[in-house]
Amino acid sequence: MVVGTVINPGNTESSFLEDSKDILIFTVQNVRLGVPARLLDHVIRMVAITPVPDVPRGIVGIINYHGDVLPVFSFRKFFLLPDKKPETQDFLIIIKEKRNLAIIAETISGVYHLDEEIVSPENISHGIKGITGIYRCNDGLLIISHLTEFINQGVQGLNPDFEGIF
Repeated sequence: MVVGTVINPGNTESSFLEDSKDILIFTVQNVRLGVPARLLDHVIRMVAITPVPDVPRGIVGIINYHGDVLPVFSFRKFFLLPDKKPETQDFLIIIKEKRNLAIIAETISGVYHLDEEIVSPENISHGIKGITGIYRCNDGLLIISHLTEFINQGVQGLNPDFEGIF
């Protein structure tokens, strides 16, 4: 398992998958998820998360990352999966986008190049938000996430101060 810097050659303003099919694959309660590798900054071991009240769905708190305060996103909380306290063997995936954030991962598989076609969520059901694509693996499915949409979707209907912050 490699924990550390991930090369980030791309421009985060373009479409998530137009430049690269290199995806960091990780799991959260046996759900396989992926984020475009070009958005990655670091993968670190779990650190203490400071809880904060009144946050968007999926946000579990904040961390201090090299002097920057980052929100911590949990797919468990977002997908309403059974709650699990973060453990020292878990990871935080540090994402560099318009707003930086950390994502809780229970296991990290690594960065893989996806050779086959990525299925658009619109081909599955109209209006699916937060998912860039679905990839068929030999042993199941991989959900490729669009992090900003996930977080903004969780923000809708909550504290108006959170609108558009991610």
